[in-house]
Amino acid sequence: MLTRLALGAAALGLAPAYLAWRGAPGALEALLLVAMALPLLAVFVLSRSGRLDIAHGISAASLALFVAALAGMTGGAASPFLIWLAAVPAGAMLFGARDYVVRAGAIAAAALAGILSLHQLGIFAEAAPWVATAMPAIAALAVLHAIMIAVMALQHRDGEQRERRAADMRAQLLLDHVGDLVTWHDATGGVVFANAAAEALAGAEPRDLIGRGLLDRVHVADRPLFLKALSDAAHGAGPSSACFRTLFVPRELGPEPSSPVALWLEMKAHRVADATSRDGVAVVCVMRDVTASRALDEERARVHAAALKANDIKGQFLATLSHELRTPLNAIIGFSEMLGGDHARLLDAEKRLDYARIIHDSGHHLLDVVNTLLDISKIESGAMTIEQETLDLAVIARDCSALMALRAENGGVALERVSGPDLPAVIGDKRALKQIMINLLSNAVKFTPAGGRVTLAVIRDGEMIDLSVSDTGIGIAASDLPRLGDPFFQAKSSYDRTYEGTGLGLSVVRGLVGLHGGCLTVESAPGIGTRVSVRLPIGGVAAASQPVKIETFARAPRRGLETKLPFRLTA
Repeated sequence: MLTRLALGAAALGLAPAYLAWRGAPGALEALLLVAMALPLLAVFVLSRSGRLDIAHGISAASLALFVAALAGMTGGAASPFLIWLAAVPAGAMLFGARDYVVRAGAIAAAALAGILSLHQLGIFAEAAPWVATAMPAIAALAVLHAIMIAVMALQHRDGEQRERRAADMRAQLLLDHVGDLVTWHDATGGVVFANAAAEALAGAEPRDLIGRGLLDRVHVADRPLFLKALSDAAHGAGPSSACFRTLFVPRELGPEPSSPVALWLEMKAHRVADATSRDGVAVVCVMRDVTASRALDEERARVHAAALKANDIKGQFLATLSHELRTPLNAIIGFSEMLGGDHARLLDAEKRLDYARIIHDSGHHLLDVVNTLLDISKIESGAMTIEQETLDLAVIARDCSALMALRAENGGVALERVSGPDLPAVIGDKRALKQIMINLLSNAVKFTPAGGRVTLAVIRDGEMIDLSVSDTGIGIAASDLPRLGDPFFQAKSSYDRTYEGTGLGLSVVRGLVGLHGGCLTVESAPGIGTRVSVRLPIGGVAAASQPVKIETFARAPRRGLETKLPFRLTA
């Protein structure tokens, strides 16, 4: 605006002096004066409307008209002033827009076409003799004008570059101070830029991620997912996302070697609209560390699964407990009403004793159920303690076999007891060890049909005692073996099972064996039988060296100690 305003003011200021000297102006002189005054119109239009394109068009027309008028006064098509028409589109380049250059070029071409057409009509006079003399000065002015345009173009370009560098520095500063990893990728997926978060999230300097550096630090199992997200963003219609792991060894900051670090990153990939506009960037990715939130989600999922399992156990507990309590309670209530009713005097002594025995047995059954529940509750809560003393397992095995002998005889099951030679004294809790043997023998007798055999064996194996109970009963299916020892679990459901029981026996055994620092092994096959082996340290809990576990084998029971443990379930 200032340059156009100065040119217009100068033209109007010199116009009166020129008219006084030359008198009435001719047509070409009038056009020359109009051309010199048009920049004022451009300034007026720009100040009123703000339309730079219209103002520039008027300014370009002013310069073209000025050059055409000078050319007409100095020989028309033969005028050396026509060379200045090139300054019209050249000056438009300073605005940095293609439309301005095209418009200015069209105006210059129209001015040149007008000069050539009028020259063909013979309107213009021949060039004055002074024109040839002034040609060097005219050429010098043209060169000076071109130099001024070039200098202004270079200044404009340098200003844009400085602004671009300043914008890049601000963007770099911003990217380096965010916690997310920001990467730019080319069309092949290679990294062309990474911010300073690369060191925290990928264990490398930003320059180390260039090319395949980031891909090399992505976990091998997650690389297809990572590459697919980049490809979907580069060729798809919208952004893509992926969650993957980076595995790297952090830079050592001390004498101790660093251990590998695995981080979960959530990536959002966005396609660049014009992939050829700058540095060949096709995709921009933003990656955020979600390791903590993922761990929280996994913990939440585990808690939810545990809650569902606890709910299932509660339902199974209610079903099992109601089944186990209903029968003895019905017997107690029914037979007590018969003994206390009006017809009690009609019962003979033998009937009354029989009813009293049934009530007594039912009460003991209820007491056993309650005691079992209390034991498993103490074991799971950690309130159960053992009192270790020196024990003779052969004597305990004999006593337990004697207690189960009558039940085995009533069921038609042969009960055998085997004691190895030179059994040493064992450090343990007498009541707990008796409960282990009785529970195992009770299960074996219960699930062995008439004509079968149950064997209780106690032998020494180095510094361990192997206490095993084997039977020729119904066995356990392979699908049920992993759940052995879970509270209230039975191989058959609580509603269609043939055998009574709460399903807590083996769970109690597992807990008591754990308190003694031992381990439990179960071998079973349907229709063949089951062998449960308990290994206990001779020296008590302090001498135990193995973790508590249940080892299950879906095969026919074998005698002797097992050395192979193909499947383990922690107790």
